[in-house]
Amino acid sequence: MSKFKIVNLFDRIFVTISVFLIIYAWINFFIRDLYLTFVLSLIFSFSCVFLIFYLSNRKNMKKNLSKQRIFDIEEKFLAYKLLPKHDKLDFLKQLLSNDYENVNITNQTIYYEKFNVKYALLDATHIEKLTNNDLINLLCELPFENIKEIQIVCNEKSNDLNLNILKDCTIKIINKTMLFESFFEHYKTFPNAEKINLKSPKLTLKEIAKNFFLPQKSKSYFFCGLILIFSSIILPYHIYYLVFGTALLIFSILCRILPKH
Repeated sequence: MSKFKIVNLFDRIFVTISVFLIIYAWINFFIRDLYLTFVLSLIFSFSCVFLIFYLSNRKNMKKNLSKQRIFDIEEKFLAYKLLPKHDKLDFLKQLLSNDYENVNITNQTIYYEKFNVKYALLDATHIEKLTNNDLINLLCELPFENIKEIQIVCNEKSNDLNLNILKDCTIKIINKTMLFESFFEHYKTFPNAEKINLKSPKLTLKEIAKNFFLPQKSKSYFFCGLILIFSSIILPYHIYYLVFGTALLIFSILCRILPKH
């Protein structure tokens, strides 16, 4: 939803009128009583509009990550990933030193303790997608005595990754979101991202749909649909005008609803 109340009000009025016209045209196609058609159209249209905005608001509330937050996660992770190996470990060591004891780096691995529980942290962001073979290679040189949990920072993991290969030690994967929330955001310290410019995503069907349903196109769809709807009442081949007029009015509604998601 827009932060401007007048814009939201206009959108609701626009969608309500469009839905009413669609329902009115179709009911009038089957029922020739204008009064009955008008009353039924009011009932059905306001029911549909209530459902549309209820589902729309519910979808907005369920969104956990905003576009800006997703951008921040991607940006900070890329900044971290582009650091040299030893700088990555030094950066994580600095963060962990705030809450843990005996934090030190040995053989490209960070070891640390808390309440006599020992942990180890590995960086695997140089691997595009972590597989079982990669996991074995990372763990082969680690001393597992008394280590209760091994954390691995990675880009993403394969679907069949086996995290139960060690009997008395837990393996935990830290993806970019967890790294951002549990490390960067938690300690309020972020890798330098001043020189990072994220590339524009490739053109997808979603992007094409965004361009097709731009908000400024809603008026054109609305007036074209309105003309066809009224033409269906007075001209022959009314089913043709009714179908395409309905489609254009639906497009005008989508232009008001889809960009908000």
